[in-house]
Amino acid sequence: MPRGYQSQVTLSNGGIFTIGGSWSGVQGGKNAEYYDPIANTWSLRPGCPVAPILTNDRQGVYRQDNHAWLFARQNRSVFHAGPSRNMNWFTTDNQGTTTPAGPRGNDVDAMNGIAVMYDAVAGKILTVGGALHYDSTYTSAKAHIITLGAPNARPTVTTLPDAHYARAFHNGVVLPDGRVLIVGGVNYARIFSDDTSILYPELFDPTTNTFTVMAPMSIPRNYHSVAILLADGTVFTGGGGLCGVGCTANHYDAQIFRPPYLFNADGTVAARPKITNLSPAAKNVPLGSTVTVTTDTHVAKFAMVRFGSATHSVNTDQLRVPLTFTAAPAGGGNVYRVSVPGDPGVVVPGWWMLFALDARGVPSLAATVQVG
Repeated sequence: MPRGYQSQVTLSNGGIFTIGGSWSGVQGGKNAEYYDPIANTWSLRPGCPVAPILTNDRQGVYRQDNHAWLFARQNRSVFHAGPSRNMNWFTTDNQGTTTPAGPRGNDVDAMNGIAVMYDAVAGKILTVGGALHYDSTYTSAKAHIITLGAPNARPTVTTLPDAHYARAFHNGVVLPDGRVLIVGGVNYARIFSDDTSILYPELFDPTTNTFTVMAPMSIPRNYHSVAILLADGTVFTGGGGLCGVGCTANHYDAQIFRPPYLFNADGTVAARPKITNLSPAAKNVPLGSTVTVTTDTHVAKFAMVRFGSATHSVNTDQLRVPLTFTAAPAGGGNVYRVSVPGDPGVVVPGWWMLFALDARGVPSLAATVQVG
């Protein structure tokens, strides 16, 4: 069916689940569909209606079913984390099913907020900000961690201290070390406006559950802006506006954010570990396999971050997987046997960035691997 501002997510079997999208086509009734990439067909999932994901946006269903926060999990299931306060599980086999997952703690509807899976092994999702309504309303600084268990089980929701800034239209980017960069947004949600822009990013640290204010941007990044992790561990943040000729909120440019892990305490550029060899070939890493990684120096961690794409504060394919590993015996050099989880609900099939991090958390340039 015709859709606009729907959300879709790649499933553990490589299929696609999509729901919502009343911004385009007939308003309402934008129930779920499933795309089979082998048969190249779409089919409805009548057991996955759109009604449970709706917010109470005052513009009605035209906005209420927009930009769902979706996460693929085990056995082709999907977890819906928001932006509605009420969360849900979907299963996608046959006709599909819907199971309520409870409210997102003390949160309210969070239109144009963010949800980031920063540890897919532990099922950890960070949510920050958003607003009761899509447009012309003040925003929230509320933050929560959702911890997923088995599909259809009610998750645990932990309420965090508020972020420093209330925002909407921002973006969230998971870094190789598991921290999450929150960038851009406005304090008062209004589309195509840079009024009340927040130029200061924040960095969330899941080891302390704290937010730290970062160096400011020079250009607002609000409605229609994007942010994604790059293979060198920096963050691309760009765009905003798209509101016609002469609109002052148009930003046809981008900036690069360099996280603190790329610098020494005195501000000089940190030396980075290098991945010098990867076996088997990066183009095909089976689930549950072991990858032999050689580096130029000792490293302390490995992690994979899935390539994704961002729009309207949503990046459903963005996932981070911390990896377990064993080092070579003494005298064997900087050679590591890195284990890739065997669960496609954790390591969703597709292309990933593999990072090695030293004891200070400085990441290597990523090696690109295809998993599944």
